[in-house]
Amino acid sequence: MKKSSKSIPKIKRSRGYLLYDTHGKRYLDLFLDNGRAILGHRLDGISGVIKSTVSKGLTAAYPSIYENRLEKQLRQLFPFVREFLVFGNMERAVSALFSGKKMGSREAAFVDFPSLTDKYGVWRPFWDNTLDWSRFKYFIPVLPSIGSFGPVVICSNTDEAVTGSDLLSPMFYDILIKSVVSLRRSLDENNPGQKDCFDSPVWTREGIYLRFNIGGTEYSALFEEALKCGILLPPEEDIPGIIPLRFESGQIKAFRKMIRSEYGS
Repeated sequence: MKKSSKSIPKIKRSRGYLLYDTHGKRYLDLFLDNGRAILGHRLDGISGVIKSTVSKGLTAAYPSIYENRLEKQLRQLFPFVREFLVFGNMERAVSALFSGKKMGSREAAFVDFPSLTDKYGVWRPFWDNTLDWSRFKYFIPVLPSIGSFGPVVICSNTDEAVTGSDLLSPMFYDILIKSVVSLRRSLDENNPGQKDCFDSPVWTREGIYLRFNIGGTEYSALFEEALKCGILLPPEEDIPGIIPLRFESGQIKAFRKMIRSEYGS
């Protein structure tokens, strides 16, 4: 039985990696919108970017200077990529990529945490791996975004023809540019370290990512107990938990005690 997102408390506000529900209870977020909030829920400077773009006029999805600006920033993050394709959402991205191809679950073709070089992979920031991403045919980087409606980038390392990128409003381009710049800076400045305080048999830890070893009703119980300790875990066990880049020991004290008591250390 998979945990529904309805189990997540109603959130009133957020600050960094902390969420506050309608009753004022605070939660340290280890879900982080499946990585889209890996730099926190309030990206530094994003409000200024939005105001600046709005002041120039919210034009529709016409060709603009922002396309080249985005490619320039992506090229600094992935200098080896042959072509960057940008789509309005994940459905548009996979539809364009697999158009005319006979495949079962198209989105499932992208392997999360691949153990070797596959045709399609998911790139996650701060994941400690030695894969040669230039050997992937295509990969999707999980970039900081404002909610799950944010644009999706596909990095192509092949000359095979793919339907061209979507045209987006300058607002979305500008937000994505800011998120890539912020991610590059964070990758240069942050060293997540070992995070030994998160060692547990409940999950396998890979860098800042927690891949759960339990599922079904057992994971449902863990999810609920974590909420009581002020910790928000992913709503489903097949979504990796993410250790925030910044947190205080007191914020995980009750959670660690519960984990040791229920599962050992």
